[in-house]
Amino acid sequence: MNAQRSTLKVQRSRGTAEEQIVAALRETDGGEVSSRAICERLGISRAAVWKHVETLRAEGYVIEACSRRGYRLAAAPDTPCAAEVVSLLTARRLGRDCRYVPETDSTNRAATALALAGEAEGVVVAAGTQSRGRGRMARAWFSPKDVNLYASILLRPSVEPIRAASLPLVVGLAVAEGLTDAVPGLEPRIKWPNDVLVDGKKICGILCEMQAENDGVRHIVAGFGVNVNLARDDLPEELLERATSLRIEAGRAFSRAAVLAAVLNRFEPLYDRWRAEGFGPLVPAMAERDALRGRTIALTQGDRRIEGRAEGVQPDGALLLRTNEGLVPIYSGEAHIGV
Repeated sequence: MNAQRSTLKVQRSRGTAEEQIVAALRETDGGEVSSRAICERLGISRAAVWKHVETLRAEGYVIEACSRRGYRLAAAPDTPCAAEVVSLLTARRLGRDCRYVPETDSTNRAATALALAGEAEGVVVAAGTQSRGRGRMARAWFSPKDVNLYASILLRPSVEPIRAASLPLVVGLAVAEGLTDAVPGLEPRIKWPNDVLVDGKKICGILCEMQAENDGVRHIVAGFGVNVNLARDDLPEELLERATSLRIEAGRAFSRAAVLAAVLNRFEPLYDRWRAEGFGPLVPAMAERDALRGRTIALTQGDRRIEGRAEGVQPDGALLLRTNEGLVPIYSGEAHIGV
């Protein structure tokens, strides 16, 4: 954990310069930027510029050194790193500090370590793969390398702990809206309490973890995994009929950085409203994307099983289930469509 935290800090300390170098290269639209111009822009030496360029090359950027003319960006990697994500953000706070690692045990664990170290709200940890990714109820999170988006956001809302129960739905709304931005015509639906579906198949899982005391929330880590460039042949047999991806649905590959930016751009205003007013104002948007509303479902809570008709989500985030005993609010459990 300490080594992982150190890696993330080191990447951020040099990330600002690298972001500026990439931005300078992109501004030329395929042309060259002189070393001198980069030195003046960043206020660093030619040797420092060279070191940052080498780091960018190691991260997958193809940067050509043109004799006497400087550097030219020939190609950029498909990684959700700061240099790729930040330039696509309209969000003002969330994701401006974006820390990418090729591999981690869990982006939620990495973001939690940063929270405990006192990092500010808005830090995003993204990874190429997770060795110990987790879903709800400690389930393993399928995390193939360099095809999907695995990210966690550090949040520090000044709200009462009970409100956190509805935050996964806010993240779900942001993911659904962000995926629709990426693929116009796609119709993502939110499956209470923490999944996003397309045509009944899972495309995103969400896991929010909180540290709180009686007087309020200390931090929340909002983690999500989006199936981006996963091919059908990549899916384990047990997931073939249960999971999908943007690539499967649209028939083409997508930039994971662009998908992360799209989700963050959608999440920030939703989160700000949730923080100020609660989930109530977001209930209509949830209703439009509710995968369970009007469906007969079976809901399991440990060994307990409840059957009924889903009637939507109420302002505190509870699922309303119409059973033989009447309308019952459900605050936790696993929903299964069909009985």
